[in-house]
Amino acid sequence: MILWDVIEEHLDEAAFLWLQWERALVSPRYVLQEVMSGPEERLLAHVQGLVECGAPAVERLLIPALEEEPGRICSAALALLADGAREQVDGLLWRLESGGKGYQDCIQRVLTLAGGEALTSCLCALLREGRASALILAHALGALSLRARDIPDLELKPFLFSAEPLLRASALRAAGCWNRPLPPAELRSALDASSAAVRDAALEAGLLLGERAAWDVCRHVVSSRLPGCGLAMRLLAMGGAPQDMQWLVPLLGLPELREDALRALRASGRPEAVEACLPLLREKKVARLAGEVFSATTGVALAGPLVRVPPEEDEDEEAPVCVEVSEEALALGAELELPLPEPGAVEAAWTEERKRLVAGTRYLQGQPLGAEHFLITLRGAPMQRRRDLALELAIRSGGKWRVDTRGFAHRQWEQLGSLPPASMPRLTRPFGELATR
Repeated sequence: MILWDVIEEHLDEAAFLWLQWERALVSPRYVLQEVMSGPEERLLAHVQGLVECGAPAVERLLIPALEEEPGRICSAALALLADGAREQVDGLLWRLESGGKGYQDCIQRVLTLAGGEALTSCLCALLREGRASALILAHALGALSLRARDIPDLELKPFLFSAEPLLRASALRAAGCWNRPLPPAELRSALDASSAAVRDAALEAGLLLGERAAWDVCRHVVSSRLPGCGLAMRLLAMGGAPQDMQWLVPLLGLPELREDALRALRASGRPEAVEACLPLLREKKVARLAGEVFSATTGVALAGPLVRVPPEEDEDEEAPVCVEVSEEALALGAELELPLPEPGAVEAAWTEERKRLVAGTRYLQGQPLGAEHFLITLRGAPMQRRRDLALELAIRSGGKWRVDTRGFAHRQWEQLGSLPPASMPRLTRPFGELATR
């Protein structure tokens, strides 16, 4: 006898916990172990409950849930894809073109996480056949590039030259993930593309592959203040020389680029960045990000007297709960969870901290950048800061060491456990010096 009220409770709880888990992955209030032993453990237990219900739950609950809100879509899809059956994979993918962007974001997420080798094989087969639409191929390839170290017999060339920006960007990211050399003409064309998504994918892939052209374009995008230059700013901040700060600090004076500039300066870890951000502690819209630059660089947590109690008129302005699963929406929601700094107290703390910090040196949570401390921080830093750390590690290792900061926390912990500090790359060389081609 099937206890439908119990099964429905599994789905309700899984849907709620999925959104909790997604937010925790980028939250400044969680660290990796807390995500792993908290929302993730509970989420996976409820999804397993749905899987064990078998075919009756598929028809009665899981398929209908694909028409509902993101938490239910993702939970249902994760259960449907648990065994990687081609029938279920095809069913979810063929809905992409009629499902809208919200559905597409959900299925892309689940395709990177669900199943095992069986699902990987299904995605490979679909891409080799090549009969699906560009949209479906883009999502399949995007998921596969994160699931597998490489698929040697899967040819990327047809996708690299696609007229569909999403598919082209997925192919570029796959080339970077799989260490596949890019034809010089194609890399140059992608770096100069009008689509910011294609250009960003080319920047990331080019730097992973050690292409000097990618670094040159990264600096050009920032110095020219091209639209959609957020990723290029962060890359320049983490991989630039001290003199490259001259391109980033002035961007704080441009309202349309100020928030992206603050995110980049947080990744820089330079005392000069903190100094430049102090005046913004008094600007309500960006004060939280400015406080993050101070905290991430010095290692001083914003708590106690360093935190400002919002005025009474702001008490009803609670951060809206994000119900989307796109990385951009989640990251913006997480920034609203950051503490609001008390300007005077932070400035006083900075007066003391800067006495021990050396101009031109990069710091990570208060310590000079070094391999062992970098790895410890990647394990124990607030989840919000880990995306840029993981990207920097991947680039500096030529793609050898990768941590998917949006993957399951227990898998991230396993990935980090295989990275001995002694074998980590030097962290002080500019990206331009790492280019081999």
